[in-house]
Amino acid sequence: MVPKKFHQYLALCKPRVVVLIVFTAVVGMFLAVPGWPPLIASLAGTLGIGLAASSAAAINHLLDRRIDAKMKRTKHRPLASGQ
Repeated sequence: MVPKKFHQYLALCKPRVVVLIVFTAVVGMFLAVPGWPPLIASLAGTLGIGLAASSAAAINHLLDRRIDAKMKRTKHRPLASGQ
């Protein structure tokens, strides 16, 4: 069973949004070079973009926690609900 804290952390990272960002970056990597992009550079870039997008989402949650607590749609987010 996955701990509740992990689910809260995952919610902070907005995984569905991050997947879309990483997907568009990977498509861009394939369009940027003829043939296949270099494997190590692609993996490192994909990991870095995913981590950067996740941290930006967490910072966004932190900055918007008071506003999110007042809105019906966002009041159940981890920081807005005090979790």
